[in-house]
Amino acid sequence: MDILRSGKSLRACLTVIVAVLAVGSVSTVVAVPPDKVYFGPVQAFGFAVGDCGDFVVLNDYTVEGFFIVHFDQDGFLTHVNQHISFSDSTYYNSEDPDVRINGGPAELENDRFDFTSDRPVLAVSGIFFKITLPGYGLIFHEAGRAILDLETNEVLFQAGPADVSEGNLAALCAALTP
Repeated sequence: MDILRSGKSLRACLTVIVAVLAVGSVSTVVAVPPDKVYFGPVQAFGFAVGDCGDFVVLNDYTVEGFFIVHFDQDGFLTHVNQHISFSDSTYYNSEDPDVRINGGPAELENDRFDFTSDRPVLAVSGIFFKITLPGYGLIFHEAGRAILDLETNEVLFQAGPADVSEGNLAALCAALTP
């Protein structure tokens, strides 16, 4: 699986890029204690979740959270911890945007970007996508834990339901078909 096609890792990577850029100037300071930096709420529109053949499932959401950037005694970046919550999540049909369903309410993600090992890794855990329909129950779910190699985009470990990364879109596509 390509890390940039994985919904959970793409959301995380986009957010940490903003985090590192926001505190990049801190890395020149020696032995600074890590600070918690809050961000958001920020709205995102048209995130592609998956392809249903006749249409693409798109996702609009609001994201907010915090990150903590850690440096070693020489001021070099060692790791970033990040907590993200997604709200107002709506999934819809790209060809007929009026066909939509709500996600959540508990779409949460915890990430740790570790830059100290030989292979920089991203450890992602949480409930990344969750859609429950009245009368049907849970139809779409990406949750658990994954570890991704940031240099090769290789998934080193994955546990938990993985409807996005495994392409299990049948129930979601059916729910969004007019």
